[in-house]
Amino acid sequence: MEKRKSERVKHVFRVDYSTPEALFNEFAENLSEGGIFIKTENPLDVGTEITIEFKLPFLEEPIRVKGQVEWHTNLQGVNKNPPGMGVSFQGLSNEDKEKINKVVRKLKAF
Repeated sequence: MEKRKSERVKHVFRVDYSTPEALFNEFAENLSEGGIFIKTENPLDVGTEITIEFKLPFLEEPIRVKGQVEWHTNLQGVNKNPPGMGVSFQGLSNEDKEKINKVVRKLKAF
């Protein structure tokens, strides 16, 4: 059963994210206004709060938002290919939601 509330598009893009202790550079594999899937061999624990910054096609400025790890592929019963973690956006502004939705619609048109 599909639990997602918003449209998602497959698109690989670079994402920088950080915790108070460390900075990471990985690639995200898909995107929606609700969150992203970050490909990583070393996912953070569920519930970890991070700061995310990423640049999308068609946008001049990067999007910077708080996120929370909702699940990862090291959990029992979760498909492990590719390895990574699902992150939900926390407090995404309406302006950034609309920017992401426009990019999602444009990428889906390809």
